[in-house]
Amino acid sequence: MRYPAAPRGHAAEPPTAHSQSLTTRLRLPGDSEHTPGQARAYVGLTLADWGVAEAIRADLQLIVSELATNAVTYTHSPEITVEIILTDDEAAVSVGDLGPHRPLHAQHAAPDAEHGRGLLIVEALASRWEQCRDDGGGTTVRAGIDLPGRPAHPTAHSGEDEADVPRGHP
Repeated sequence: MRYPAAPRGHAAEPPTAHSQSLTTRLRLPGDSEHTPGQARAYVGLTLADWGVAEAIRADLQLIVSELATNAVTYTHSPEITVEIILTDDEAAVSVGDLGPHRPLHAQHAAPDAEHGRGLLIVEALASRWEQCRDDGGGTTVRAGIDLPGRPAHPTAHSGEDEADVPRGHP
């Protein structure tokens, strides 16, 4: 099995196996318009190499693109970290930033708004998503999709201040 290379000039940590899971991280600039596309490509290549079904890869690529775009657009973080996790029952991505932490909520945008739908897309595609404040004050947003043939997790979380709400994956 080969592992995709990080985009030129960026450091990726090699995948590590932890009791039935694979994890890899990629650090990208937090101030580049190219960062969301690089995150999306890295997730796609990595999950393909790990044998994840195309539909789940595509959903996680869209999710990571939305999360990376939010981090680049709103946090003014010098760097973001993209993490990919594959377990027996879930494929997940997370995006961490070093910007100031602020609670995130999926909100409906006006029909003519050019922005504001990213977390709605994440919420629609992910089996669950959550956010947490990092030790350094930044934010990490994680979204996972249940793998077919596996039981769904009992709850999902869509924000720090909201109750657990189950989410289905189409």
